[in-house]
Amino acid sequence: MMLSLATALGAIFISGVSCHQLTGILLVNGTESPEWKYVRNAFYWAATTETADILAGSEVGFRVSTDGNGKYGYFWHPGPGMIYLSRAPNDDLEHYRGDGDWFKIAYGGPVILIAHLKESEANQVNRQFNFTIPETTPPGKYLLRIEQFMPTTTRNYTQWYVHCAHVNIMGPGGGTPTEFARFPGTYVVDQPGVLIPENQFLAGSEPEEGFKLFDYRPPGPAVWSG
Repeated sequence: MMLSLATALGAIFISGVSCHQLTGILLVNGTESPEWKYVRNAFYWAATTETADILAGSEVGFRVSTDGNGKYGYFWHPGPGMIYLSRAPNDDLEHYRGDGDWFKIAYGGPVILIAHLKESEANQVNRQFNFTIPETTPPGKYLLRIEQFMPTTTRNYTQWYVHCAHVNIMGPGGGTPTEFARFPGTYVVDQPGVLIPENQFLAGSEPEEGFKLFDYRPPGPAVWSG
């Protein structure tokens, strides 16, 4: 679902009916789940969302859904993708609103081969975001958050796409995340990584002269790898 920054900062129960991308499909070790089985759908209470059992160290991913007309189905806007985990108090995912601490476990970006590819090509390279759950993640039930957004040179004009899945992480644990985010609170409208200079903005189908996309640094805490 497309959100303004002000809305996205605290978004947890996210879905939508009219937007450029929805990531309602969870993948575990390459196996695709039905849409909204494990990912929260904003139009239903969280009690309807099932919880995926995931062994720490496994590969996990989110796949972009297609709309009812078969359109989109890939990450549409240029910008980074990030993955966070937040432990549900008392392992109660049904009632957890995501207002606790989040730690980042994956970063993908900057992504540029998106809207400027032919749809057939984009479907092959930008349909999903895969990552690994750190092996030493403390076991328990978590919200698993994917966020992908388009940073811009215009203040308060970014576009955010956020979804959360219910996951039960199993394993020996032993790790201790050290840097955390809060939503809302971690991102602000004019911070670097949300608001970017002209030479990091992809305008049109080709980078302009002096383009410095790889100078980009994402907002939020560092990635915790276990």
